[in-house]
Amino acid sequence: MITPLSSETLSDFFTSFDFSGESEALQAFIGLLRETASHRQNIIHTGYVDQIPFGFVSLKITNDVDNIPGLLIEFLYVKPEFRQKLMRDAPRYSFSMLDDVIMLAFELQKIVAINHVFLIPVDENKRSMYLEYGFENIPGSGKNPFEDFMVFNLLSDTDA
Repeated sequence: MITPLSSETLSDFFTSFDFSGESEALQAFIGLLRETASHRQNIIHTGYVDQIPFGFVSLKITNDVDNIPGLLIEFLYVKPEFRQKLMRDAPRYSFSMLDDVIMLAFELQKIVAINHVFLIPVDENKRSMYLEYGFENIPGSGKNPFEDFMVFNLLSDTDA
């Protein structure tokens, strides 16, 4: 289960991660997410296995996609040593985090009017992974052709 971090625990949490093997652009983006989380513009949730953090996800409520409110996955990060490993009850650590995000979205649906989870994949490899999970492409939705959003619909076919 993913756990939300308070702004007071962000510094200690991010210090426990070693981002030195990641690109400078990714390190800068993670720094930006950390900063915006400290100002409560997004919430960082972390995933644990055996009490060891294996990754995190940055989430916020948005209406950036065609003015439709939803939960935005700003970024999903899995530590390199966990990226190719399989979890006990999920095919991938990233899918385990996505499962928890979707469950959180269903809980949020009881409080705020959201019916979708959105994200922009960082590359085509990640886009394929999200398609495999059940997200759908929204062509023409991004600011640039390579930034199209993907959506996971929280409504069942009978709700639509």
